[in-house]
Amino acid sequence: MSILYSLNNLPQGGIAYIEKIVANPIFGEQDQVVSRRLADLGFSPYIPIKIIAKGWLGRGPYVVQLNHHTQFSLRRAEAEKIVCTLHHT
Repeated sequence: MSILYSLNNLPQGGIAYIEKIVANPIFGEQDQVVSRRLADLGFSPYIPIKIIAKGWLGRGPYVVQLNHHTQFSLRRAEAEKIVCTLHHT
């Protein structure tokens, strides 16, 4: 059984696989738009994601590497929408 984590709770340097994009009430009526935008950028199930860097006290922004190539910076609220399973080596 895999444990699910919000992206913002992964350790720096940790590699995970995206499971799903979930709602975050902070976005209100725009939540579906934000979810669609993340999906359009490539944040999709089974894609590997790595935390490259975290902001001060680990509270964001978060620099992530998606699919071993593209890097993005995400706000905390966006990172909370991305649910992952941690890859154990």
